Amino acid sequence: MMKKLPIGIQSIREILEENQAYVDKTGFAKELIEKGKHYFMSRPRRFGKSLFLNTLEEILKGNKKLFKECQIYNSDYDWQEYPVLYFDFAKLPNKTTEEFKTGLEEALEDAAKLYGMSISGSSCQSKLSRLTTELAQNNRVVVLVDEYDSPIINNLKNLEVAEQNRDFMKDFFGTLKSLDKYLKFTFVTGVSKFSQVSLFSGPNNLTDITMDPRYATMMGYTEIELRQCFAEHVQSIIIKRSEDGEKVTKDQIFEEVREWYNGYRFSDKIASVYNPYSTLRFLSAGKPESYWYSTGTPSFLIDLVKKYPQSVIPLKGTAALKSTLSDISKLDRINLPALMFQTGYLTIKDYNPNEDSYSLDFPNREVKEAFFNSLLQEFTEVDPLEVNRAAEEVRKDLENFDVESFVNKMNIHFAKMAYQLFSKANEGFYQAVFFTFLEKSGITTIAEMATNIGRIDLICEMPKATCIFELKLDKTAGIAFDQAKFKKYRERYTHNGKDILVMGINFSSKTRNIGTWKGVVFSSSLQSTQEIVPTKENHNL
Repeated sequence: MMKKLPIGIQSIREILEENQAYVDKTGFAKELIEKGKHYFMSRPRRFGKSLFLNTLEEILKGNKKLFKECQIYNSDYDWQEYPVLYFDFAKLPNKTTEEFKTGLEEALEDAAKLYGMSISGSSCQSKLSRLTTELAQNNRVVVLVDEYDSPIINNLKNLEVAEQNRDFMKDFFGTLKSLDKYLKFTFVTGVSKFSQVSLFSGPNNLTDITMDPRYATMMGYTEIELRQCFAEHVQSIIIKRSEDGEKVTKDQIFEEVREWYNGYRFSDKIASVYNPYSTLRFLSAGKPESYWYSTGTPSFLIDLVKKYPQSVIPLKGTAALKSTLSDISKLDRINLPALMFQTGYLTIKDYNPNEDSYSLDFPNREVKEAFFNSLLQEFTEVDPLEVNRAAEEVRKDLENFDVESFVNKMNIHFAKMAYQLFSKANEGFYQAVFFTFLEKSGITTIAEMATNIGRIDLICEMPKATCIFELKLDKTAGIAFDQAKFKKYRERYTHNGKDILVMGINFSSKTRNIGTWKGVVFSSSLQSTQEIVPTKENHNL
């Protein structure tokens, strides 16, 4: 009988007792318990953090029988029973710091009741101290904290509250660190790492294993795990599609789920994992959709893009140091690539050991499509369906160097944007909108590509051509084109055997679209073969 899929289940007891499909991660749990003491790991939402923490809880409570079908059961783990304090900060109210304090105090009191105790104290810190020292009379205490950063992330629109919540947590975790001699093990999870929360400094700070290659596959599913644990579910999809008249093979199904949900890489190790939530939903429904993305609109990301529109342009292919990706120190100036990496909208695509830097990209089709849909809806307020419908013709226009038709279609998209969106628009805004329209049209785009003499604004790689764009606002297309021509950006692309279109585009704040443009087609040997200008000379080039 095919095992039930544990969609949204965060209880390891429910999964194991009901014989649901389970990808065994207990080997990781054993290693962490035996080799260290204080840990932190960040992973995107719905990536298995809560389930793994619950697994640690059951193991550290000594519930050996529960794991009789798991790797840890037949190991040499000693199965001691420890008192466990488990806090899920995502479940605590946090719209004000007072609300957050009250919720945490109640959580501490509830934890005490589970062990038949009653605690008093003038603050959360004093109650935590008294509860921990009392419990430690029997055995050292385990503290597990899930989604510690929720009180911060949920209030990024209200920085005063976010900072107050951060400062309160700094005091709370500072107290926890002072109780080290009473503690057996601590594990804290979150989506992001905010360095000023006292978790990551001092002699007994948490060991951050977020980008540790040893634990890169601890959450999420590897290719091997997918094939081993869900073969029956894949076969069920094959049968169902066959009944519907679609003949597919097992390899085709795995390729489909790989394209949509694989690609998450969290270290310099070449090991990627599938999004567990979306994968389970796909195996259940038998068809690909944006399951993970639809469970939570990244409003904080869209707000950042609205505030700093040009920051969206270099996201794809951007490079960053490990320290940049793994740490957010200032809430009022959050690095967008770092936040998108930590929250799962970007992932590692390559590692440069000489620089200790990582290049980033969207992990898979689900995230990329859904992210640009959100940008269109929330940033440009243009219906993604309308852009999709014109996408094939836009690609053909660019491939065939039919620039006038291409520009006209782009301007149709610009015309659908609400007037008020342009009230404070700068050059970065226009560039970001243009970039979003191109990406949503299915055109592979690289932004702000560095050369030895400058940065190219946008490059589009087509099957038979390379297009280089230099973009300006309220200047002239001639100025934009001359900059691209003078800096000889095209020379970088002579090796690929394709024709090269170099274009200067000038956006007009008056007409709120592409005002003037000028282009020249070069052969792969850099010989000018065709100058392209508008058929109607309405502007001064």
